[in-house]
Amino acid sequence: MDRDWARLGKALQAARRASGVTQEQLADELGVGRSAVQLIERGKEFSKPSQTQRAFARRVGWADGSIEAVLAGGEPTVEAAATPPPAPDDVLTDSRLPLRIVDELADDGALLDTTVVPLGDDARMVVVVKGKPGASAAELRRDLEKWRAAYQHLLEAVEVERGGEDDPAANQA
Repeated sequence: MDRDWARLGKALQAARRASGVTQEQLADELGVGRSAVQLIERGKEFSKPSQTQRAFARRVGWADGSIEAVLAGGEPTVEAAATPPPAPDDVLTDSRLPLRIVDELADDGALLDTTVVPLGDDARMVVVVKGKPGASAAELRRDLEKWRAAYQHLLEAVEVERGGEDDPAANQA
C-alpha cells in the first residue's frame, strides 16, 4: 500500500496554519524541535506514523485515524482542536509557584534539564536548569556540563545530610 507522506505533510501544514499556530509554537507544545515539525510538513517518509505526527494531528483537531486516511488519499476527520497550553499571563495568575520562579521559567532560555531529588520520606527538591536566552549551542553544552558537575555535588550533599541511608557504597562498608 502506497502512502502519500507529502500529502500528509501538506494537509498537516494547512491545518496548523488554519489554527493560527506557528511551527515554533507547535514544536514547543509538542516538546520537539522546530525541525521535527518542518520534516513532517515537508512530507518526510516514515515506516509508520510517529507519536509526534499523531500529537500534531490531535493539536490541529484531527480525530484518530485521520493520519491513515490522509496517507491513503482520503480526508481527515476534524474534531475540535486541542486546547493550547495557557498563555504565560494565565500561568502567572493560576500558578501556585512563587512569582520569581514563574518569571524564571517564562524566560526564553533553553530548557537543559529537570530532576526531582528526594529529601527523605516527606520532601523533595524540584530542579529546573535553563540556559541563558540566546545562548549558542557551545554555551549550552558548557552550561549542561556545569550542571552535571553541580548535580553530582548536590546528590552528595543530600546523601551526607540524610546520613548516606540510600548510598550503596555506605552499605557495603
